[in-house]
Amino acid sequence: MVNSGLNILVDTGFWIALYNPEKEVERNTIASRYAEQIIDHNIVVPFPSLYEFVNSKLSRREAKHEFKKIIERPNVFRISDSKYNEKALDNFFVKSKYGQMDVSLVDEIMILMLEDKDLLIHYIVSFDQGLTNQAMARGIMHV
Repeated sequence: MVNSGLNILVDTGFWIALYNPEKEVERNTIASRYAEQIIDHNIVVPFPSLYEFVNSKLSRREAKHEFKKIIERPNVFRISDSKYNEKALDNFFVKSKYGQMDVSLVDEIMILMLEDKDLLIHYIVSFDQGLTNQAMARGIMHV
């Protein structure tokens, strides 16, 4: 990463819970607490999670302005998937072929980011237990 400090990978579910409080009441409380904990650290945001969130869940105009302020902070790093997308796609189809039902291309990209020594991810923020398990198997803790 560019800055020193803790690098925290943030999953789509975090943004959904944070910006859809009426639909994600319980998770919104948790996401708000996470937001307070991570705001001063390096926040790593994979572009695929931005696609998922912005295209499907970010609808209120005021929320868009709020979200824009957050992702433009100097400690927020939007990470391209170009380094990971081919391998992630291969992994997606292999896992699908062998019967894994809950396979997500975005999760496969995030798993590769967790493995990337150049990103040096220390923590993950996710409501996806499978992704959290993948992180913890690599010694990366959940916030």
